[in-house]
Formats: sequence, structure tokens, C-alpha cells
Amino acid sequence: MPLNSPQSLFNELCGVIHIHTTFSDGGVSARELINTAKQVGLNFVVITDHETLGAKDAGYKGFFDDIFVCVGYEHSDQNNINHYLVLGCDEVEKYNKEPQGYINRIKKAGGIGFIAHPIEKRHYFKKYPPYPWNAWNTEGFDGIELWNQMSDWLENMKSWLNFIRLFYPRRFLIGINQELLQIWDKLNKKQFISGIGGVDAHSMKVRIGIFKFIIFPIKVELKGIRTHIYLSEPLNKKNLAEAKNVLLGALKDGRCFISNYRRGDAKSSKFYIIDSEGKYFLPGKNDCSIKLPAVLKVEIPNKANIKLICNGNCIKEIKGYKADFLIKENGLYRIEVFKKKYAWIYSNPFPVGNYPL
Repeated sequence: MPLNSPQSLFNELCGVIHIHTTFSDGGVSARELINTAKQVGLNFVVITDHETLGAKDAGYKGFFDDIFVCVGYEHSDQNNINHYLVLGCDEVEKYNKEPQGYINRIKKAGGIGFIAHPIEKRHYFKKYPPYPWNAWNTEGFDGIELWNQMSDWLENMKSWLNFIRLFYPRRFLIGINQELLQIWDKLNKKQFISGIGGVDAHSMKVRIGIFKFIIFPIKVELKGIRTHIYLSEPLNKKNLAEAKNVLLGALKDGRCFISNYRRGDAKSSKFYIIDSEGKYFLPGKNDCSIKLPAVLKVEIPNKANIKLICNGNCIKEIKGYKADFLIKENGLYRIEVFKKKYAWIYSNPFPVGNYPL
């Protein structure tokens, strides 16, 4: 949807998605999670315990001061793979035989879903096996969890020689897997598929000899991978149903970007297009055509390498706080921001033209 001005870019919510609590296999209570989220300045959290809406049933939903708590759940098939983050459903779907079945049933129930940690491949920890998504022939999913904090960390723990990673887990987060980015770009050339960041917070307790410690304490978890949402106006605290629908609608339509807080606070970052008719477009699904030539504008709070990605390829790079990229041709455009070799920000794509792109 085109905008008359970029004013809505100032209605930004910053939150953390994919969190497990003691209602399933997480290490913190919902209450502790909410209190910690307040301390670190988040606007929303999304709880996704395994196969349960226990946090919602216990009353942990809606606004807690300025924190909006959304409760979904993580679904999986009968082999405990093909995990799916389900949001917006009032009940847990029991069907688990094959992914297309539960995608369809969840959608029919009014929910939306994001493929979780899609291409996990680790085979060196028996206790923490991979849980990949093997059903890429499915249709109807709304988005993909592109950057999973726990997966990124575990994928690089190939040896206990990496012992230092246990104590400084956020320091070694690299970025979204390139293979997954290629899959995402390919899917988005056919239809819009949203991308979100996830923490997969478990606050794992580990014992090594006589020593016990927690990997990714909850405060550390919440200072890692974040998802920032653009809204046309603030969430309505007086209408929880409306607030939830607005939040989930923004995630589904990709009105968001992903950041790694460890590389800097990305709040107030702006990504938008001004087309030849002077209309403004946010990243994500658009119902109206962007008239060329257009300018994709980027503003970030810290100096970094800003990359323009078109159809999966980097076509231009600028180092700085701002960038204006001239768009002359149809295609799939998005932004990646790096600080040295470490990824900091990924925008959702701007589809320019008609599908297939």
C-alpha cells in the first residue's frame, strides 16, 4: 500500500520472536521473560512454546505496561521436524502427519505461520540434533524465520575447542545462511514471503564437570536477534484483539526488518521507496505498483556497509549512514547491512513489478 509520506516509519516496534518458557522446555517463566523484556527496552515479545498455549491460558497475553505479549506456539510433525511457528490461533492444532495438512488447517483456523529454523544441518551434538524443514514443496506458509539465534550459534559449535562461545554467545553470530537467503529470494520472485528473525530462546542450563551455567541467559537472549515492525499508527491498548491483528498483519506482510543488537541498536532505521509519482512504499507486500524510476532510501543509526540486493545479487554497496539507490528496472530488491564481516540488518524485500518477477 503506498503512503503519502514516510511518517509511518516513525511508528516502529522492536521485539523478539520465538521464545520458549517453562510452559514447555524454556528456562524462564513467562513473568520473568516479560520483566526482562521491560528492562532491555523491547516493545513486544512473541512466546512460542512447543505445542501449547499455556502462557496465554495463564493470562500472559496483551499489554504489560508498554510491552505487548503475543502468544503462539511451535508446531512440528510426527518425526519432530518441519517446525512451524503458529500465531493467531486460539487452540493448538493436533494434526501432525505432514506439513501441508497442518499449514492448511492452521490457515483455516485464522492463524498465520512461519517456517522455523529451516536448514539446520548440525550433526555433532547428539543432545541437540537439527530440526530442518524438509517440505519445501508445501504452499500457504506466510513467512520464514530467516535468522535463528540458537541455530546460528549451534551451527558454529563444531568442537568444544570453541569453549569461549559458551561464555560470549552473541559475539559469534555471523548472519543469515546464504543458502537460505537464496531459497527466500527464489520464493519471493513468485509470491511474497515474509522474513522474520527469531531467538529460539531456551536459556539452556549446561553442566561441564562440577560447573553449572546458563547459555544465553534471558537478558542475553533478548539482546540478540530482533525483529522491527513498521506500523501506520501505535498499537491500540484499549483493543487487544485489534492490537494483535495489527501486529500479526505487519509480520505477515513483511512490514519489518531484522537486526542483531550485538552489532548495534538498529532502532530508527528506515527503508522505503519513493516512486516517480512521489508515493512512498514500505518493504513487504504491496497491492499497488511502484512506478519507475524510483529511489530506495536507507537511513541507519550507525555507519556501516549498506548493500543493495537485486534478485539475490549484490549490485551496489555504500558505506555510511544513508544511501539512495536508483531503481530503474523491475525485480526483487532488499537491503543488507554489515559491520565488517558481521551482518547487522536485513530488510524485507521490495517487489517491483508484477509476479513472477
